This record gives sequence, C-alpha cells and structure tokens, in this order.
Amino acid sequence: MTFINNNSQNRLTIAASELIYPVTLNAGENEENEVGFDIRISLFEYADKAMDLYKVKIRFDSRNIHYNKAQSDLLNWWKTENKLTFAKVPQKAHMPFYCTWYALKADGVNAFNVEKQAKLAKQLGCETIIVDDGWQKAQDAKAGYCLYNGDWEVDPVRFKDFKGHVKNVQAMGMNYMLWVGPSMIGEKSKIYEKLKDKMLYKADWANAWVADPRFPEVRKYLAERLITLMKESGIDGYKIDFMDLMNSRYASKNLAMGNGRDYDNVEEATVKLLADIYAGCQALNPDVLIEFRQFFTNPVLQQYANMFRAVDCPNDIMENRTRTLDARNLNNQVIHADPLAWNENENVQASALQLLHTMLSVPQVSTDLTKMNASQLKMLKFLLKQWREFNLVLTRGNALNYGPDSHYTWSETSLDNQTVIVAYQQSILNPRNLAKNSLIINGTHQDKLVFDLSTDYGVRTVMVYNCTGDLIRKEKINFNGLFKINVPGSGIVKIY
Repeated sequence: MTFINNNSQNRLTIAASELIYPVTLNAGENEENEVGFDIRISLFEYADKAMDLYKVKIRFDSRNIHYNKAQSDLLNWWKTENKLTFAKVPQKAHMPFYCTWYALKADGVNAFNVEKQAKLAKQLGCETIIVDDGWQKAQDAKAGYCLYNGDWEVDPVRFKDFKGHVKNVQAMGMNYMLWVGPSMIGEKSKIYEKLKDKMLYKADWANAWVADPRFPEVRKYLAERLITLMKESGIDGYKIDFMDLMNSRYASKNLAMGNGRDYDNVEEATVKLLADIYAGCQALNPDVLIEFRQFFTNPVLQQYANMFRAVDCPNDIMENRTRTLDARNLNNQVIHADPLAWNENENVQASALQLLHTMLSVPQVSTDLTKMNASQLKMLKFLLKQWREFNLVLTRGNALNYGPDSHYTWSETSLDNQTVIVAYQQSILNPRNLAKNSLIINGTHQDKLVFDLSTDYGVRTVMVYNCTGDLIRKEKINFNGLFKINVPGSGIVKIY
C-alpha cells in the first residue's frame, strides 16, 4: 500500500514480506485521535494449516522520493527476503503480439482465420500470436462459457491438422501461443467425472468448477495435460488465465482439510501447480512464453511466467494505461497491455490512442485486421515500428509515471541513450532526462505539447509526424525553459 501526494512523491509505502498466505491491508480515516489514518495489516483471516512458528517482516518506507522508486525498491526487497529467482524473459516476449480474442471471439477461431490474421499481423510488425478461447474440442459458447474446459483437446473440425497449422504460422516468423484456463473444470468435460469430488467451489458465472490444487491428482493432471499438449503440438507457450480463482478468499469459510490433500493452504498449492507447469514447459522449450494476468501478478508468481497482462479492459484507454503502469511498478517481468481493439470505422487518431496509452507495455493488437481500412493499417505499421525501435527502453527503462491520482497524466522512461516521453493528458512536461535519441508521444487530442525544462538540453533537431507516419515538418528547437512543440493529436516527435 503506497500513500502519495499529488506530486507523485512517496509519503509512505507499507508491505509485508509474506507473499503466499493471504495478507489484507486496510487504511481508513482516524475519527477519534485527531486527523490521520488507521492502518490495519491482517494475517490468518482465512482457513489455513496449523503452525508452531511463523515469521513475517513489515516494511515502512517514508522516504520523500518518487513513488515509482519506492515501489521498485520494494520489489527488490521482496526478492531478497523470499529468495526469489524470476523466470527467464526471452527477447520474443518483448516484441509486439497479436491476440485473436476481440478480433475473432471464440466462434471465429479456426485454422483459416488464425493464419489469415497471423500473416497480416506479421506484416505490421507483430512476432507472436495468441490463439485465445475457441480452439478446444466441444467448444460451444452458446451452451455456456467454460462448460467444456478441462480436457484441453484441439477441436478437429476447426483444426483438421493442428500441428501442421502451428508449423504454418511459425513458418511466417510468428511464435504460437494458446489460451488456457487450468483452474476451470466444466461439467461437460470428460475429466469432470474423475475430478468432481476435488473442487474448491463452483464459479456459476462460468458454468464451471474451480479445481482444488491441494489434491496431488489435480495438480498432476493439469500440469501434465498442458505439458503434453505443448509437446504434441509444438506451440511456443501459453496464455494462462483465471488462476486467481484458486484463492481461499473465494472458497468456503469452512474449507475442508486432509482427505487426500497434501496441502492445507490453497495459495501454497496453487504456487506449486504453476511451478510444475512452468518447469515442464521450460524443459521442452527453454524460451517458453508464459503469460499471467492481473490479479495474479505476485512477485512469487514472477518465477513462473515471463509476461504479465493488464486485466480485461477492451477499448478503454484510461483503464489499460492505468493497469499496465500499475503492474509495471512492481514487476520484474515484461508487462503486456490488454489486447487492443477498436471499431473499424473509428477515426484513425482515436484508434491510435489505444496503442499510445499503453506504450510502456508490450502491445497486443486484437482488432480484426481484415476489416481495417488503409489508414488504420498504415497507423499500426508506423507506430509498431516506433515501438520496436524503442522497445527495450519502453519495457526495461527506468520509468517515472506522473499523476497516478489522475489515472496518470504522463510518463518518461530512459535507458542507455534513449528516452521516451508519453503525454496522456494535457500536462506541462518536465522530464528529468532527455537522451540524444528520444521519442515524444502526444497521446492527447490537442495539437501541441508544452515543456518546462530546468535543464538546458540545447538545440536539437526534431521530426514531427502524424500517427500514420506522414512527416509534418523538420525543425530545430531549443530544449530549454518553457516552450511548446506543435504536433498533431496522436502524433509523435523524434529528437536527434
């Protein structure tokens, strides 16, 4: 929990060293002993195993520093206290992705459509495709979401030769990932009868049950099923969804223990399951791609995934930028935006904002590329090219985000000789660094950006572009003091 002032400075960051057993932090106004806050840190609120000894550290950081620094230091503290080794992040995890979810939905997923979208996505600059829900056997969205989950068998009608199909896509230069939701077992799946007495609770909204990972049979089945599927199909990794449902907070207060369970704690067993899945998949492919999603972004889980995605927020630029920047602050791995989608008839400048507001994360394009007009495709190709050029500073740079109390107003990130500045709302920009090779992004509807620099960066050559890559002008600007740059809304400025 971080308290901040309206200058994005840390006032107090509080954290517990515990990362597996549930911890609850609450803050509320103190109404009895003058003005201030009451802070509560609660342990053991949920069913757990009996312990003779328990040790936890509580960390208080009241330094007057940018809150991003306080949170990055916290992540390092967690890593040291818990002796964490984060999962390997291959270079391909940094490159732009394409996801089928918003473009095709479940009913549109088949070999023909996937290969068509993959080919177009590769031409635009993407290097990985995530084939989302709809690929598995007996998929019937009308019968109920997740009703058949659990078997994880490829639908032979939609994919007559799945292994050959995967090779076709990989031959295009695209990595291939599949969506799975291992926590969910549908009542129409074949495995349900075998595991039906080993469930935590029913997720009525999904017409499925949440499996109880405390049973070794459950963990063994789920891990082996995904590892076998990867081995047989030749895919490059998984988008693993819904693991936050394996949570003692959601289960019954009278959580059963024993009776074949080798763990008492749900969270501890879930970590073991995810560790088994990652170890098995990485044994097949050392550069395996594994994506988790908010809200299972815990530092412990960063040992078993190399990508973490913002929770679902389609066509919502404010939510997507807030989610990605929030997740980036406390994550060593690569942060991905929720898949980007917009109406094909949208104004191209407005469409561009979907990408521009999530620049400090990896983009996942998810709009139907066959329906995009020439301007939309031109915009995507141009902006993804810029993203690829600056991808390391965008995903690995030292980022400072301003205005978290306003869902973020602007960001800056620097690495080596590159700086990227992104304005999300009308703001006066005063970056702490402006490298020789810099990119400035106008993620607003205004046709200008205003700077107030305390450091004299001298006269620099700038190239001003609109969002489709047309050069508006080239000029020299003195980067010192108070000045403005005229740049179209959704446009960019490159500095040399």
